[in-house]
Amino acid sequence: MEDKPQEVNSGAGTGQDRPEIDLAKPSEHHMIPVWFFVGVILLIYGIIIFCTGIYEFSSPPPTVLANTHPAIWWGALLTVIGGIYVYAYMPRKS
Repeated sequence: MEDKPQEVNSGAGTGQDRPEIDLAKPSEHHMIPVWFFVGVILLIYGIIIFCTGIYEFSSPPPTVLANTHPAIWWGALLTVIGGIYVYAYMPRKS
């Protein structure tokens, strides 16, 4: 005769049993790392800022260092960093 574990009453008073959870086998659920979403945000912001920098070629802003085109440099940098994060932390099937 096998010993069954005692059922724990949830206190809800419904009389329904809770489903059993088997802790021995791993679940099929995989979490997505937060760094993947950080990479997606950096990639999106980088593309937007880069496109804004390209637009500023035709109508440069009246600032002192407008001739250095910082929007293009920062947009390209954010796009590259975001692409690295997305590639490195992309969820893969095992």
